[in-house]
Amino acid sequence: MDYDIKIAGGDIVDGSGAARRRGDVGIKDGIVVALGDAPGSAHQTIDATGMVVSPGFVDVHTHYDAQVLWDPLLTISPWHGVTSVVLGNCGFGVAPTRPEHRDLVLRTLERVEGMSLAALRAGIGPDWPFESFPEYMDALDSRPLGINVAVMVGHTPVRLSVMGDDATKRAATPAEVAKMKAIVAEAMDVGAVGFATSVSKVHIGYSGRPVPSRLADFDEMLEIADAVGQSGHGIIHYNVGREPRWSEYEALHARSGRPVIWTALLAGSLGPGSHREHLDKSNAQLARGLPIYAQGACRPIQIEFDFRSPVAFDTWASFERVREAADQAARHTVYADPAFRARVKRQVAGRGPDDQWFAGKEPEGDTRRAMFHDLTISWAPDASLMERKLADLARERGVDPVDLMLDLAVSANPRFRASLLNFVEDEVREIVQDPNVLIGLGDGGAHMSQLCDACYATHLLGHWVRDDKAITLEQAVHQLTQRPADIFGLTDRGRLAIGLPADVVVFDPATVGAGPLERVHDLPAGEDRLISRASGVMAVIVNGALLPQPGVAPGRTSGKLLRQTRG
Repeated sequence: MDYDIKIAGGDIVDGSGAARRRGDVGIKDGIVVALGDAPGSAHQTIDATGMVVSPGFVDVHTHYDAQVLWDPLLTISPWHGVTSVVLGNCGFGVAPTRPEHRDLVLRTLERVEGMSLAALRAGIGPDWPFESFPEYMDALDSRPLGINVAVMVGHTPVRLSVMGDDATKRAATPAEVAKMKAIVAEAMDVGAVGFATSVSKVHIGYSGRPVPSRLADFDEMLEIADAVGQSGHGIIHYNVGREPRWSEYEALHARSGRPVIWTALLAGSLGPGSHREHLDKSNAQLARGLPIYAQGACRPIQIEFDFRSPVAFDTWASFERVREAADQAARHTVYADPAFRARVKRQVAGRGPDDQWFAGKEPEGDTRRAMFHDLTISWAPDASLMERKLADLARERGVDPVDLMLDLAVSANPRFRASLLNFVEDEVREIVQDPNVLIGLGDGGAHMSQLCDACYATHLLGHWVRDDKAITLEQAVHQLTQRPADIFGLTDRGRLAIGLPADVVVFDPATVGAGPLERVHDLPAGEDRLISRASGVMAVIVNGALLPQPGVAPGRTSGKLLRQTRG
């Protein structure tokens, strides 16, 4: 046979942004060997008439660092056409980790990334096959991978490895910084694609403490950036939360000579329309030739939570006692305390006892008050409460919504859905339409019981391309493939070209999309997560092998660990 797989008669969108063209794709031994015209026979032929044939999507913002150890397909990402992912975002990860720090790392992931501690412990098991970052890379290299995996080294595990519990309490000494720098240099030497860190105020770890990276002074970050620069490859990912740090981006690039990706450019982060100033300043840096890229999202940032872990209130000063509570019994005691409730009510009011918003007036300029105003019960033992807004229910019952919320939290533990950011369509459209924004923030592997945005690729193609027509199909595919691959230095991914690995997705542009969220219990230890099923994704190919349909175990795996070397 001339080919292992032949994809016949589709509209080829090669990832470069160029216009689509009708043709065939021939794949042999995991490589694209024919593009456009593919005469000859194949072991398997996929009829792509009426379909789009594009490179596999490259998701550079995931948190599959632990999940990869028990789920080689890294679901749900490949369901939505993703063939390559980057781990280690926001400075989180599982390596390096000393045995005595494993519980600290898992509790950090539980708190900051909404991961089930029971699932983490059951999925990884008691005997971790690594301690150092090189050992983690070797562990991934030696096990089956359903899709391609690249890894950034994270600031939080590096700090914990060097400083232990003190990493959450203080700045590092010069000697400790030197050790961290050496660990990052070692990680880059074995193929890490970058270094990631976070100073975001929403990143709160175990016992209500800031995650370790937030305790680093900027000189520590610059020293580590120097290690990345000396490696000759890789990027720096800097999560700053809602408030951009323009001069620090430039300082990190100046010290390292490497691209800097900052998170996150979102609609409403500092009030209505605030994204426009951020777009202008980001584009001005790019116009000066600085490889500093804003990372944004194409989906609203909505989160489902209950009051075992009320993450929607993580940055609220009034919830400080909740964050410090040792267990659920202690949290219930706080929730019942009239003094605590009074403080929450003052914060909801914004400037004291102002109940005008409760009568139906939309809060203005205060995203926290707006979030509370729209808080919706997504699940409750009493089905009549489901999909009811808390404010409407409180008005009907003649009670304060804060009291109702906390009474329900103690008596019924319902789930609430909060719209945090990026939910004003007109503003999100402006972000999606800016070609300089790096679209991502899928967060695959994180917050699994709270949100599911790993379906962002099919959402972009269905909602923003087909339905809204905000951007063209070619622009969207470029944003999902070649652009993130190029920025992260994944030079052989993100394009359809002869001689490159055959990572391919075949989808129907008329039906592609992300399905509604479903709650399933398929994590280790029977823990739950939210998933979205894709529509219109006809075939996903990784290094020349066709992936099984969702729910079917792969007969063999073809993903690879993407180690990056000096450029």
